[in-house]
Amino acid sequence: MSVEEHIQYVPEPADVDTRIVLWCAVGGLLLLFGAIGGLYAVYDYDIPVKTVPLPTEFPQPRVVTHEADIAELHRLAAAQSRRLNTWRWANDQHTLVQVPIDRAMELLVQKGGDALAPLLPPQGVPNSPTAAAQNATTPNAPANSGNATPGKQP
Repeated sequence: MSVEEHIQYVPEPADVDTRIVLWCAVGGLLLLFGAIGGLYAVYDYDIPVKTVPLPTEFPQPRVVTHEADIAELHRLAAAQSRRLNTWRWANDQHTLVQVPIDRAMELLVQKGGDALAPLLPPQGVPNSPTAAAQNATTPNAPANSGNATPGKQP
C-alpha cells in the first residue's frame, strides 16, 4: 500500500443534517406535552372539583340536657371540690397528709423565697462507684460499723 493510496480517503461531510435534529426535537416536545396532557386528564378524571361552601354561622353548642348526665356532672364537680378543700390522709399508712389547696398556698407564701428549696441538703458526689456502694444503705441490713474493709465480710 502506497502513501498516495492511503491519503486518498473520503472524509465525512462537514455539515449535520438539521432535519434529523429538528425532527428529534419536535418528537421530544410532542412526547413531553402528551405526557403532561395525559397526567392532567387522569388528575381531572380522578379528583373531582370541590366547591367551597359559603360561610355560615356556627350552630349552638350541643349541651347535655339529660337529668342523669347533669346530676353526674354535679356529683363529679362536688367530689373534686371536696378533694381540693379538705384535709385527709393521702396514703393507707397515714404518713402523708393532703392539705387543702388554700392552706397549701398560704404555707408557700409564708415560706417566701425558700418555698421551693429542697427539704434535704445536697450530699457530695462520691469519687468512685465503690465509694457509693460503701455509703449506700439497704433495708433490713445491719448498720456498718465503719471499720470493715471493702470486699471482706465481718
